[in-house]
Amino acid sequence: MAIVAILVSPLAAPQLLAFPHVVQSNGDTVYSVAPVDRRALDRVTARANALVAKSPLARTAEPRSIFLTDGGWRWSLLALGNSTTLALTRPLREAVIVRRSDLRADQVATAFGTRTLSGIIAHEKCHGMERRHFGLTVDWTKPQWLREGYCDIVGAESTLSDEQARQLIASGQKAPALIYWQGRKRIETVLAANGGDVDALFASAR
Repeated sequence: MAIVAILVSPLAAPQLLAFPHVVQSNGDTVYSVAPVDRRALDRVTARANALVAKSPLARTAEPRSIFLTDGGWRWSLLALGNSTTLALTRPLREAVIVRRSDLRADQVATAFGTRTLSGIIAHEKCHGMERRHFGLTVDWTKPQWLREGYCDIVGAESTLSDEQARQLIASGQKAPALIYWQGRKRIETVLAANGGDVDALFASAR
């Protein structure tokens, strides 16, 4: 039992992994491995929160604990060995955990180029908004293309550009990022047709 508690406690409370730097920024509590540039951090969290606020699922404030790891052992433990995802959240705690990022440039490197750190934070916050608004079961009852595609809309970007996605489709490749891009495109069409009704979007999707 003691071993289980040691392994599980950081997943419920990542701050137990001795993040040496803690900063408050635009309502969020940011934990980091390295010292942060405060102005850069404030720009990133401000943009992330502005993106989130555009969603009809958002409340007045969406404060989160954000953990900026360096992709090392902290990330390996918190991500349970996931070596491909850029960031993640988990139900209930809803902390945003980022694998590796360039805070000053507001960038995260991907296999296809870069994304903005602020957009990824907004994307991960959106997962928490989906669970709060539609219930925790949304992660199992609604398809991945819907959940991830809508979060990419909130984050205002996808890992793939339109041209990269077209090239992957033409070549028959099955990159995981393609599901996100296809979901985003599909959702944009639906929302344009239904007047932006996100509740109707999730209700009709199977």
